[in-house]
Amino acid sequence: MKVTNEAGVLSRSERFFATPSTTARSLFFYVTRVGHYYYDERYNFLDSCAVARQESHKNFFLTYVRAGSIHFETSQQFTAERGQVALVDCHKPHHFYTTGEAEAMWIHFDGANAAAFFEQILDFRGGRQAFDPPADGRIEQEMAQIISGLRTASMSEVDCSQRIYRILCALLFPQPQAGSPAENSAIAKAVQFIGAHLFEPLSVERVAHAVNLSPSHFSRLFRSTTGFSPHEYIMLHRIDEAKALLQSTNLSVKEIAFRVGYHSEVNFITAFTDKTGSTPTQFRKNTL
Repeated sequence: MKVTNEAGVLSRSERFFATPSTTARSLFFYVTRVGHYYYDERYNFLDSCAVARQESHKNFFLTYVRAGSIHFETSQQFTAERGQVALVDCHKPHHFYTTGEAEAMWIHFDGANAAAFFEQILDFRGGRQAFDPPADGRIEQEMAQIISGLRTASMSEVDCSQRIYRILCALLFPQPQAGSPAENSAIAKAVQFIGAHLFEPLSVERVAHAVNLSPSHFSRLFRSTTGFSPHEYIMLHRIDEAKALLQSTNLSVKEIAFRVGYHSEVNFITAFTDKTGSTPTQFRKNTL
């Protein structure tokens, strides 16, 4: 539908609503309202307005700025410029406004583990709520497809959920632009180094030094390439090795802990239980 009653939103703008089914609410990601807006300098959305109190607004808000810039006030103040996305939790205080002409596509979404995705994305982005999306344009494309699907009533809830999931995954783990041969080689060498030295003390600094990268650059490159932080990768790899030893040997839990690089049996049991849902002893009994 055309939008004509929001100050600062120009008449060629579009907005569409979607009411999720019971199944979508319990199992899927879903949108409640979406839009493609053209703004002028009058746009000023406050969370005290009537729209902000509607259920369709009280969820998560993702916007892709196609022109101009949009300013946000949440727990922080930030601006999303042309080509950037902004991600906001509309359960919390928020304020959006423009100071000139702008254009943006946006979706209000919720469902499944949307809140967990929101927290992880912000954590991965260092707490920033406006940032550059993947350079391949897939965020813009998926959002455009969702808006088009609601415009024509041609998109199923399953398709919509899958598109939102792809958007969230792309925001959480953006595919890096093709790295230099040296960087690609460094990550491959880092994985080999971790595997060869898994039973030894392995800090991020040590692995980064082994591949001639600074710890900060190595951590960013490793995560964008593998989807894991170096610390998480090492931990999960150690737990996988521990599973193999628990299943194939009669070594005690303490011996296995030291074999996979833990210097404390208690720390090993805690990490194993946290990641697998069972203690090492329970895992051994259930797999024999």
